[in-house]
Amino acid sequence: MENRKRVSIYVRNKDITPSSYYRIIQYAKNFEGDIKIRNIAPTKLYKKHLNSAMTTKINRVILALLYYICMLTRVTYYLLIDMKEKPNYIIVSKTFCPRYTPFFLSALIRKVTANSILYWDFDDYIFESGEISSKQASILKENSKAIVVTSDFLKSKINDEYHDKVILLPTTDGDMQGFDKKALRDLRHSTFKDEIRLVWVATAGNIPHLMKIIKVLDEAAFKVKSKYHKKLILTVVCNQPLDTQVKYLIINNIVWTRDRAKKEIYNSHIGIMPLIFKEYALGKGGFKLVQYISTGLPVIASKVGFNQEVVNQDCGVLVEDKNANDNWIDAIMQIAANLDTWENYSDNASKQWNEKFSYNNNLMVWNNLLNM
Repeated sequence: MENRKRVSIYVRNKDITPSSYYRIIQYAKNFEGDIKIRNIAPTKLYKKHLNSAMTTKINRVILALLYYICMLTRVTYYLLIDMKEKPNYIIVSKTFCPRYTPFFLSALIRKVTANSILYWDFDDYIFESGEISSKQASILKENSKAIVVTSDFLKSKINDEYHDKVILLPTTDGDMQGFDKKALRDLRHSTFKDEIRLVWVATAGNIPHLMKIIKVLDEAAFKVKSKYHKKLILTVVCNQPLDTQVKYLIINNIVWTRDRAKKEIYNSHIGIMPLIFKEYALGKGGFKLVQYISTGLPVIASKVGFNQEVVNQDCGVLVEDKNANDNWIDAIMQIAANLDTWENYSDNASKQWNEKFSYNNNLMVWNNLLNM
């Protein structure tokens, strides 16, 4: 009997971390062989870590220490298992353990990854954010058979000598599929006559990007009401609420879960992704935009980085930083002008996703890698 291939997948958290789930875990259920998910941060502790900004400074320090020790202990345990079992493939999302990599862990990572075919995947500018130590990054660059990233920008941050290892793979969402196209369109039509629903889905660390345009959205709400006699509603799906005061814009704060994010995207008319122009933002993979267009949702986004690869003039509007306030308002007014205009953007959003960001295309890439 032929031995089944063994695959170990190292992720920060398989349920909550977007990069873990959408870059790898959603495909793993369709991988063949003995698949082991190495969940480095337990869900309960990871949730506390994400919400640590809402507690006292001393509690944040204690929590950060516990969080790191827990991850270090768990990843060491998993690596020791894999040193013994020698899986055929190892996939690591971003890092084995973030920031500080002690000597013994470096030695263990080097040993284990030398015994298996290693694929290293990341979708953020992790060298700029400090999520990975230079020591660990060096090992992963050297020992990887392939380095999977979202964009040419991230590829440019890998040493030239390793460029032949880089594979470009956009982040997408297979879970958004399975809807009845006619029923979803009818749902959106039913509310379009009275309101324009914007949706923003992200983690709390991205709230500053949204805050940058809140006053502009409030002004847009006034204009939508005056010209189209409709309400402008912003649904914020996040692990922390958006705490701000507005006059005309209606803000609905929804606690993020995967199912709730899907529901709110289905219920919306326009998906938005503002970004503050800085180098870290250039490394973002435009994933929320990809999620939006996968359901035929027109989009408005800052003209920054990979956003420009996702949004074309047919499926949405890219807002330049120069005169951004007027441009955001104009974009909303343009898409919300009438149902025929909205439908045209919606049809082209679906087309863009099918041609450039489909789940099946990404799954095929991963299956090919696991058969090398």
